[in-house]
Amino acid sequence: MIYKPCVRIIYKSITHLKFYEDLEKERARVLKSIERFGWTSDHNLDWWACSIISSDGIPIFVEFEDGSGLLTHRYSEEWRIWSDPLCDKNDSVAKVEEFALEIFKNNSVKNIWCDDVSDKIYLGLKSRLSLKDFAFSPLNPTIKPEIKENYLPYYHLFWPVLEMAKYDPSLRGGHFKEIRNARNKFYKERKVKVLKTSELSREDLLKIIDDWTSEVTRKQKEDVYDLKYRLIIKNNFRGFSTARVMVVDGRPVGLNAGYDVPNHPGRFAGVIGLHDYSVKDLGAVLYLEDLDWIKNTGYKELDMQGTEYEWELKVKTQFGAAIERKTDTFSIQKQGS
Repeated sequence: MIYKPCVRIIYKSITHLKFYEDLEKERARVLKSIERFGWTSDHNLDWWACSIISSDGIPIFVEFEDGSGLLTHRYSEEWRIWSDPLCDKNDSVAKVEEFALEIFKNNSVKNIWCDDVSDKIYLGLKSRLSLKDFAFSPLNPTIKPEIKENYLPYYHLFWPVLEMAKYDPSLRGGHFKEIRNARNKFYKERKVKVLKTSELSREDLLKIIDDWTSEVTRKQKEDVYDLKYRLIIKNNFRGFSTARVMVVDGRPVGLNAGYDVPNHPGRFAGVIGLHDYSVKDLGAVLYLEDLDWIKNTGYKELDMQGTEYEWELKVKTQFGAAIERKTDTFSIQKQGS
């Protein structure tokens, strides 16, 4: 296992929160909470555990008295909540509030980030009197902290879901002509194989991540978080329903991987789809390979993952997907932090 061992933190909590760091020992506990309360496509133990953004991060399961919980990551001066709380959706705001008030008793904690949580949670937390002395993610650094009406989430994501019955692998119609021709040309001119990740070496898989990271870092100014992909490879894609590699002309160039969404029978989460940008139209062909596999495997729905940019959303909705939910990412801060 790659889960990072560490000393257990002991909290004296009047709220009866429990904090579990030994995920291998507590695996059954976490899975039970996910099976009972999970519903987003990020509610997956292994993907969460691997999705730290830096090597000092520690995945910690926070359990409430009623068996509900939070998937969190702890860092030196901040905590991050991963997706919505594992609880009744009507209790989500109260769970985050309870957690925040407890964590901020530790003076070394400056921020609590809520990563990709349902948009109602942000507004709900801002209305809580117990949090009136805390600041929320500012729109820009010039905003005065006392003017809380000007505070907005750091960013939003829109989450499309595709009914697989709407996807036609033949890509009939004039609006699919360009992508259809690109796919046909790709397979005609190149030797393409799709293999299970278990059929390749770890070094081959990590090389794809290396090349992807280099290219994406060159193209964009935003931070590139590649550690989670490296960790899930080292963890042998534990907790995933599928993990496949596209090999083009004898060289591994792309990855598709995902798992079943809890409490959504027949829904697949396509959480990983990346490539090394080495071949023209590789991205489109890899994407279509994933759609074909999902449909042929018998899934009824595909959670196409959160999307920030309009051009990305157009790529996903062209197949008939509908936006199901909106999420926010924001931080709760101690005043003056």
